[in-house]
Amino acid sequence: MLTYNKLSRKERSLKSFTGLTINEFEGLHDELLPIWNKRFNRRNRIRRIGGGRKSNVSCFHDELLMVLFFYRNYPSYEVIGYLFNLDICNISRHISSLETVLSKLSRFRLAKPRKANKITTVEELFARFPELTELIGDATEQPIQRPKKNSKQKKHYSGKKKRHTVKNQLVINKEKRIFDVSDTYAGHVHDKTIMEIEGTPDKIPKHSKLRVDNAYQKIQKEYPDNNFILPEKANRWHKLTRKQRNNNKIKASKRIVIEHVISRLKVFKILAEKYRHNIAKHNRTFKNIAAIYNFRLDLAALS
Repeated sequence: MLTYNKLSRKERSLKSFTGLTINEFEGLHDELLPIWNKRFNRRNRIRRIGGGRKSNVSCFHDELLMVLFFYRNYPSYEVIGYLFNLDICNISRHISSLETVLSKLSRFRLAKPRKANKITTVEELFARFPELTELIGDATEQPIQRPKKNSKQKKHYSGKKKRHTVKNQLVINKEKRIFDVSDTYAGHVHDKTIMEIEGTPDKIPKHSKLRVDNAYQKIQKEYPDNNFILPEKANRWHKLTRKQRNNNKIKASKRIVIEHVISRLKVFKILAEKYRHNIAKHNRTFKNIAAIYNFRLDLAALS
């Protein structure tokens, strides 16, 4: 049976199985344990603590290990049941309860600072909120299983990827911290449309820079009060000059950090491989992994 006590003896094995070091795992455990224990203190509880059916997964360390192993390696429920000595019908219940706990870890809220309206100058705004000086936005797609219904097939078919996908939008800062994660959208929804539905420009102070790629063309006209930085785009009547091409390279080099963040999220194979589960659950899974990513940044900053 796979347990945390076994894996913690070799940090390399723990990181390979969960994506976290021992310190990161213990820190995440200590932060989530009070949330996990709250389920015992609900008002409508009838049984005494310790009552009810017993589980082979006896401690929160192993519960957390199970869901992180699921995210990191994305195995079938049969494999998880064999490794954790659980019946397959119980695995979904365990993972669902842990995902609910992880959703409380949310460490990203993109919103205008409450006191920003009282600030009169741009210099004062960025002196008090330096993390909002420059932000970067982009969307990422993940393949899904081909839906059976024709209506869902058309809805999730991505003309760019030539397959059925789902999309999420991220907004980060230069230090690679995730500030905002959108809900999950069907693959046919355009990147700019997601930004408009999410109201992302309204969450950002007017003078903050928001770097985006060519998928967001003409968004500056729709939000003239915001400061978008986009690359120059050529067409059949207008070819880019050498200076414009060089400027595009500079802009791309500053925007590339969001691709690094996305690649670190997709270390968890549940976001990299074809998503096999109910699409309605993808939104929570993506946000949970983004929250774990931010938690690791916070922990690294403290050490």
